[in-house]
Order: sequence, then structure tokens, then C-alpha cells
Amino acid sequence: MFLQRWDPKEIQQLPKAIKRCFWALYDTTNDTDLDIQKQKGCNSVLPHLKKVWTGFCKALYKEAKWYHKGHCPSLCEYLDNGWTSSSGPILSLYTLVGVGQDMTQTISAFNTNQDIIHHASSIMPLSLFDSAMTRPLLKSFLPDEELERGDAPSSILCYMREVNATESEARDHIRKLIIESWKKMNELFTVCPHSQQPMIKYIVNIARVVNFIYQNGDGYGVQYRETRKQVLSCLIEPLPLP
Repeated sequence: MFLQRWDPKEIQQLPKAIKRCFWALYDTTNDTDLDIQKQKGCNSVLPHLKKVWTGFCKALYKEAKWYHKGHCPSLCEYLDNGWTSSSGPILSLYTLVGVGQDMTQTISAFNTNQDIIHHASSIMPLSLFDSAMTRPLLKSFLPDEELERGDAPSSILCYMREVNATESEARDHIRKLIIESWKKMNELFTVCPHSQQPMIKYIVNIARVVNFIYQNGDGYGVQYRETRKQVLSCLIEPLPLP
């Protein structure tokens, strides 16, 4: 894959649209690395940035092939790819290099806590949680809405087709998987080295952010719903004075 080589010479035979995408990713990632070096006074983290972006693009490419071939993967196959296509590893790395001061320790924390990153990233494509974090709340939109947009099948649809389950049964099964993922992630966090816990907590919180974005449906893909009102209320509209 040309992204692995990170060499503009490798894209000469690609369509113009792909070239533009590559150059956008290439330039912004290299600029990010230079900014980190200047601000943190550290060595380049570009190899790590390249690795997560390459993994992400490969995962999206696999989902694109599923869609165009009309392939509905098994739930296991979906999750094996979905934790990467959810962008969780990218968000985790960028968050850590943004808040960390010592990049050697930061990269070490990222590499040694891949299990936590995996569970946090897996929760993202599975479901969301309510604002109190006390009960799982699955996406309120139907799987067909995802397919109409050109998305790969959802976890619910994959399970329904795999075992011939009803939507209600599939939601119950996904709910159990989410609960288990949270249990495992919390357990791993408690045994994480104390010095790394402040940074790793940011990764755990990534799963919590999903609650805000999706608690009233697909607040990312369908942006005119309740999430828009919440963002405006929190960040744009002034608080009323008594």
C-alpha cells in the first residue's frame, strides 16, 4: 500500500482524487510532526503517526470492499476491523502526543496499553452510553440508514444476518458485548502503571465522548438532530443571565 511507503513518487499512477487525498494527509501529518517536535522539543513521532493512519485507511478500504461486493461480515470479522476503522487508535495517539510532555514516555504508554485502546475503540462502533454512564444506549437509527449512506453493515445487522436473530435479540447481544468491553477496559486501567494512568484516562474518555455524539441517534453522520442543538448550547449560545 502506497501509504506504508509514505513516498509521493508512489502515487503517480493513481487517480487525481486519490492523489489529492494523499497530499492532504501527507502534508497535514508531516506538519503535525514538525509542530510536535517544536513544541515538545522531541524527536520525530512521524513513524507512529504513519502507522495509525495506514491501519485506518486499510480498515476503511476493507469496509469499502465489503460494501461494493455486497458482503455482510460476521460479527467477529466486523469487530476485528471495526476497532481500527472507528478511528480509535488515531484519536488515542493524537490525544496522547498532544497532552504528553515527554514523547518517549508518551509513545511507551501508547504501545504498552494497546489492549485498553482496543476496547475503547471497539466500543465506538458497537454502541454508546447515556450521559450518566449507567446503562448502554444503542443507536436509535436503523441499520438501513447506514447502508443507504454507503456505510458497511452495522454490528447489529451483522449479527442479525449471521445467526438469523431479530433486531431486539441482536441489540441485547451487542449490549452484553459492550458491558464486557467496559469491564475489561476498567480492569486493565486499574492495573495500568500509576504513572501512565493520567494519560490513559484520556483514552478511556474517548469512549465516553461517543455518548454525547450518539446518545440521540447518529449525531456524526446525521448532523441536524439533537446533537447539533447540544453543541450550539454548550459552545455557541450564551448562558442566560438572571
